[in-house]
This record gives sequence, structure tokens and C-alpha cells, in this order.
Amino acid sequence: MTVLVVGGGITGLASAYALGRAGVPTVLLDAAPRLGGKVRTESVDGFVVEHGPDSFVSYRPAGLQLCRELGLGDAIIRPQEPRTVFVRAGGRFIRFPDGMGLVLPTKFRPFLTSELFSPLEKLRMGLDLVLPRDGTEGDVAVGPFLRRRLGRALVDRLAGPLIGGVYGTPIDELSLDAVVPQLRESERLHRSLLLASLSDARARARSSRASSDGGPPAVAPSPFVTLAGGTQQLVDALVEAIRSMPSVEIRQDTTADSLEIDGRGATLRIRGGEQLRGEAAILAAPAPVTAALLESSASEASRHLRAIPHGTTAVVNLAYRDAQLPDELAGHGFLVARNEPLMISACTLSSRKWAGRAPDGTLLVRAFIGATHASAHGETDEALMARAHADVAGALGIRGLPILTRISRFPGAMPHYTVGHLGRVAAAEASLARFPALRLAGGAYRGVGLPDCIGQGRAAADAVAALLSLGAAREAPGPAAMETRAAPAAEPTHRSAAPRFALDAVPVGRNATVVSIEAGHDGDLAMEGLAPGMTVTIAARTPLGGPLVVGVGRARIAVARSVAAQIAVELVEDATGKVPR
Repeated sequence: MTVLVVGGGITGLASAYALGRAGVPTVLLDAAPRLGGKVRTESVDGFVVEHGPDSFVSYRPAGLQLCRELGLGDAIIRPQEPRTVFVRAGGRFIRFPDGMGLVLPTKFRPFLTSELFSPLEKLRMGLDLVLPRDGTEGDVAVGPFLRRRLGRALVDRLAGPLIGGVYGTPIDELSLDAVVPQLRESERLHRSLLLASLSDARARARSSRASSDGGPPAVAPSPFVTLAGGTQQLVDALVEAIRSMPSVEIRQDTTADSLEIDGRGATLRIRGGEQLRGEAAILAAPAPVTAALLESSASEASRHLRAIPHGTTAVVNLAYRDAQLPDELAGHGFLVARNEPLMISACTLSSRKWAGRAPDGTLLVRAFIGATHASAHGETDEALMARAHADVAGALGIRGLPILTRISRFPGAMPHYTVGHLGRVAAAEASLARFPALRLAGGAYRGVGLPDCIGQGRAAADAVAALLSLGAAREAPGPAAMETRAAPAAEPTHRSAAPRFALDAVPVGRNATVVSIEAGHDGDLAMEGLAPGMTVTIAARTPLGGPLVVGVGRARIAVARSVAAQIAVELVEDATGKVPR
């Protein structure tokens, strides 16, 4: 009884780790000579250079949970204070308004006094207060949705650089349902996005005051975290843990050519002629690689996976001496608004944002080049680094040449969550339904961040392990069986007659009381106002396996299905005093 895990990035590593902990015989394969995929940290001359992701969000708890399981809890760090970020617009730096949530203000005063928008542009945003709901059915692009309600300026200077930058996709192509489903739910409930954002902020403030025993609410920490040694510290600890597991075999420099699926399992054909046999498989490689593997045995699934577009990105790290910097240089970095004459999409002053990233007397800068600059990605490494330096030095007023340069390129590696993305993913999964022990996982499907990928990898491993333990790998269960999930065990504080469920099993519109949250998640979800003892409502289920929209008081937050499965709840009785079944 063996599970084949194809792909040694963070998703495949998370799958192999979960399977190894369960004692399931596993073979992890990756075509590259090193594990970790895009996650790579280089230590050179006292600099900690991140070639891939440099941080992850704490409110999606899978990342922090894994760090703590691996003994890295003391290595978790948050950005240094003050947390000041700028937007480069109109050839100048404008401070990012205080109290901004997901491109929407949670405080009116800083928004009204911000220089990022003109008085006329703010008046245009105010039309959101009176505009009717958009009755469009089906998925739409984030850009047009926000532009209709709030105007072009907010999209060009905030939403585009922020949301589009994270997903590496032009905001006029980015899927609302896949990326920010809570915006559609906010419009449905409140009509106005501005009113919804302010209402959510008030609800969270009340929740924070309640959790602090009536005292003033604590200042919310940054949602971003990383590790003192860089993100590869997580990969190194994960690989070390997996290598210590007797049930897991790791094979690097091993290229898979095809996957044959039948009623008894899967056969992986390795370049060079070797064949590996498994009763189950988790395909955690990039979607184009997975599509190629499935071409012969599951052509329909392969076609849907190939329909997920991918773009090219690059990261350039540059280091300078303090003597080269202007005296007034401040902040953690800047976003680049649309129509600015810069090639870079964003810039982080890494050693100002994160402690221990550069030797004293120096500055480490990280510039991101998105997929929208297609012509730039055709240039040589030297030319691209020179252009990045010119943008950074010109914008910040840095003198002279960098003392260190590093470039990382990711050709065709950034999945684009364009309109209809969840439909394409669901269609691919439906095409594989007759093979229940074959699972897809990774950044191309339901989340590109490290916690998203870790959560998908572990969820796939849990599902496969459960099927194998039940002997169900050879038969496809019905949809109802696949949806059933056990709630996490609660602390033994009391016994209740009410049945307990995982949050993701609660019907839409039903109220439930949170009983427990799996260890390690409490503090992170509490930042979003979700904690044991609170009553919540399932406001909406994003179609095709997207996140739940959960009501906490008047606030609305998006909770990934994999996270919701770790939250135990009891349904609240209805007016008759009964708990509906």
C-alpha cells in the first residue's frame, strides 16, 4: 500500500510529511536536484536573500501550524516597526492610508485625508454608498467589479498593485470568486462595500474588546510572518523530518514522464524506463507538468488543467551601503500604481522590514517583476538586473551601483486565477472522480500562498490516507461520502448533548457556536475575530470548493475549506428549541 507523491515543492513536502506521520508508505519524487520548489533562501556575505516567497500570512493557519509542529515556533518573526508602506503614483511616494483592509478603508478619517486620491476621486468612491447591487450571475473579474462600485483610481493605485500583484495576474482578468469572494458577499448583504468594510471593522473591534476583558483593544499585529533564517528554514526542517520517517522515500533528480491509472491504483513511468506502482497518488507538481502526466490516461482532466494560464515572473535582490542611501529613506517598501514608468511592480526594503536580513551599514532591497512586463522577461539576467537597479535607485534616490545582485526567474510558473478559475479546477477534479485515490494539490488550484499550498498538501494526504485505511481506493464514493469530515477533537472541558460538526459541514444560513479550534490556530484566527465560544454563521459557500464566507457578528471573513475542517462547532438551536439535522 504505497502513495506516490509527485512534486517536491512545499505542497508535495506537506503531503509526504502528513503521510509519513500517519505511517503510510510513501515515495516522494521531484525532477529537480533540490527540494522546496520556489522556496529558496541564500545566505551570502551576511545577507539573507529570498529568491522566492519571503513571508506568509498568519491568518491562514496551516503555515504557522506546520512551523510549530517542526519546532520552529521561536523562529517566527513579524515585520519591524513602524510598518510604513508607500504607493508610487504620479512620480512620487504617497503613504499607504492607515486602516486600509483588503483595498477598502476600515477607518474613514485616514482615508479621507489621504493624498493618494483627489477630492473628486474620493467623491466617486462615495457613489458606492448609493449604487445598487450588481445582479450579474457567475464569476466576474475583480477589476470591473471594483471599478463599477469605487471608480478607476482605487483599482489603479490599490487593488491592482495589491491583489493583482499577489496573484501575478492583471486585475481585469482576476477571478472574484477564486480570490476575494467576500467582496461579492459584502455587496449582497450590505449593498455598499464601504459600509460593509466599516461594519466589519466595528465588529472586529467589539470582538477584540470582548476578548481583552473590556479593556482597550490591542493593536493588531501585522498579518505577515516569516522565519528568522528565511522561508527555506521551513523547507529544511520539513525535509529533515521527512527523511527521519522510515515509511517515506525521497527521490530527487527523478523525472516522471507519464501516469497510468486503473482500478487498482497508479503506475508512474520514470524517464529512463523505470516504473513505480502505487495504490494512490498525489500530483503536487505544477499544473502544466500534471497535465502532461495525465495526457494518456485522463485526457479530459489534462485539457482542463492546460486551460489554467500561467505567467512569468522574476525577483531581483540588490544590496547597497548606507552611504549610498538618501537620509530621508524610510518605510518597508512601495507598490507601483498603474501607468507608472517603471518595470518593477513592487519593491521591499527587506532589511528594514525584517530583522537580521543584512549586515550593519547596508540595505537589502527586493524588487518584483510581474507577468505584465512580458518584454522584460525576454532580456538577459544582466539586463534585467540593470533595469531593476535603475528603477529602484531612481525611485529611492540611491547613488552608485549595488554591492550585491541576485536574480531568480520563474518562467511560466505563476498560475493565473482568471475568471472561471474555480470552474476549471472543479472540471478537472470531476474528470478524475472515478479515481478517488488520485488527488491534485498545489498553487494552481485553490490558493498560491505558502499556507494555501501546505493546507492543500495535507488535505490531499489526509483524504488519501482515509481512503486507503477504509480500503476504498478502488471504488469511487458518491459525493455525499466525499463531503463528510470529522470535526477535530475538542478539549475535554465539558460534555454536551449537542452533536459536533466541522465548520465546513454547517449549512448556509445556519448559526453555530465554535467549540474548539485545532491547537496552534486559535491566536491566528482570533485576529479575524474567530475564537472558541463565539457564534458564527455560514453566510455563503463559494462555488466549486472555494472558501466559506463566515459571519462573525456583522463582520464577514473568508475561511478556506481546509481550515474550516479544523474548527469544531455545535449548531445553535432554532426557535423550537431543536437542533436541525
